[in-house]
Amino acid sequence: MTPIVPPVLITGLAFHAEPPPAEAGDYVPAVGTSREEKEILATLEDKAAAKTASDYQHIVWAYGILWALFAAYGLFLWRRSARLRADVDVLRQTLERTEAGGGPRG
Repeated sequence: MTPIVPPVLITGLAFHAEPPPAEAGDYVPAVGTSREEKEILATLEDKAAAKTASDYQHIVWAYGILWALFAAYGLFLWRRSARLRADVDVLRQTLERTEAGGGPRG
């Protein structure tokens, strides 16, 4: 597996932290894992990382869904305000009729 090491920038100079080279004789396998299994796993991890880094379809879908929810909520609020405005207009007309008729009767 290729490690991803970002450069460290200090006062405009770029220093790269490189891992020390591994010698073939220094390899000690993990318990129950052979060197071939580790290499296969590293290859699969590299493939998965490359797919994740290059596949932005899930991000586009997520933004699309969020914008659709936002638009639906805005439409809901707009319709609600229209209904409330109509209710207030009816109440104003009722109040004007009551005031014009000489006050409340009861």
